[in-house]
Amino acid sequence: MGAYELGLQSNGLKDFSVTIDGVQLTLSQTKSLKMKWNINNFKVLGEIVFEDLANMVENLPIRGNNTVVMTMTDFDDIPSKQEFKVTDVMYTRTKKGHPAVKLTLVDPITLTAMQMYNEMSWKKEDMVNIIDHDETLKPDLVVKKKDFFSPEYKHENFVMPLHVPFNVVAHWLAKHNNVLWYQTRDDYVLQPLKELFGRGKQGEKFRYKTHNMLYRRRIYEYRANYGKLIETNAFQTDGKVASFSPDSKHAKWEVNSFKKSLEDISSTGLTPQDLPGTGDKHFYKSDYNIKEVTEFMWQKNAYKGLELEILVPGQFDTNIGDIVELDLVNYNKDTEPEANINGLWLIEEIVDLINPPDFVQRIKLTRAKFSK
Repeated sequence: MGAYELGLQSNGLKDFSVTIDGVQLTLSQTKSLKMKWNINNFKVLGEIVFEDLANMVENLPIRGNNTVVMTMTDFDDIPSKQEFKVTDVMYTRTKKGHPAVKLTLVDPITLTAMQMYNEMSWKKEDMVNIIDHDETLKPDLVVKKKDFFSPEYKHENFVMPLHVPFNVVAHWLAKHNNVLWYQTRDDYVLQPLKELFGRGKQGEKFRYKTHNMLYRRRIYEYRANYGKLIETNAFQTDGKVASFSPDSKHAKWEVNSFKKSLEDISSTGLTPQDLPGTGDKHFYKSDYNIKEVTEFMWQKNAYKGLELEILVPGQFDTNIGDIVELDLVNYNKDTEPEANINGLWLIEEIVDLINPPDFVQRIKLTRAKFSK
C-alpha cells in the first residue's frame, strides 16, 4: 500500500535518484525499491524493480556486480545515500509486453567480506582489531562512522582458516564476544546489547491513534506476536533464589521463575547486568555463568519475548538499534487491550518500502516480556 493511498502526502520523498553504473533511472520507470537492515546481521539487503524500456540489461550490460546508488531526501529533509552491488538479475515480460527487471542487491562491504578468504592468525588480539585491520575490512570501513565497543576478551592463538569467508568469521567473533555487528544508514556498529539500552530512547513516540494526520510517527497498522515461548524462554529456566534472614543468619532457598526472581530484587530485567550479586537480600542463582553465558543467551533469546511489527511513515532518521517509545492507546485507554505493551521497544529490523515517490517503513520491534 502506497503512502498516498494511506492518505498522508507527507510520506512523499522530496528528492529521488537511482543510478546503475552511472546511468540514471527515470522516476516513471522505477516501480519499487526495498532496503532492509537487521540488528542480527551486518549485511544491508536491497531490491529494485524497474521497466527496462531502454534495454539497459543488454546495453550496460547488467550481469551482476553492477553498482547501484540510491540518493533520496525524505519529507523531514533528511538525506540518504546508499550504495549497493547487484547480485541477481531477473528479467521478465509483463502481460502488456513491457520488459520488467528485478535486481537483488547487497551493500559493497558485505560483498567484499563474503568474497574474502584470508588465512591469518593472531597470538593475542581484540576482535575489533581483527575486523578493523588493514588486511581485512579496514580499507572498506571508510564510508560511514565507526560506532565500536572493545570487548574485554582477547583472542589468543586465533586462526582464520582459508576456506571460511571473512563475513562468517566476523559474525563468529561477534557471537563469541557477545556483541552485535551491524550497519545503520550512517554507522558501522559493533556494540553489546546492554550499551544500546543504556543510550535511552530516541525520537518522538510512535502513536497508533492521533488526530494529527501529518504526525510523522503515526502507526498505520501493527501486528504483535505474544507467544515466542520456545525461542525466548528456552534459557529462562527456573533457578534457586536465596532469601537471607538477618535474625537467623540463614538463607532460605526456593525455586523461582526468572521473572519472579527479577521482581524480588526489583530489577528492570532489561539486561542480565541488572541481576545483583550474592551480597543482596535476594539473588538469582542458576547453573549458568551469569556474566558471560547467560548474557549471550539472553541477548539472542529473551529480549525477543514480544515482537511487534508496525507500518509507519518513512523517515531516514530512524535506525535499527534505536530504543523507541510506543503509545498504542493514547486515547480510549479504558477500552483497548494494548495498554500492556506500551512503553520502550528495541528496533530490530527496518524495511524501507518505496513506490516512488511514496515512502513507508515496516519496522520490527522486540522486547522482553517482563520489561516495560
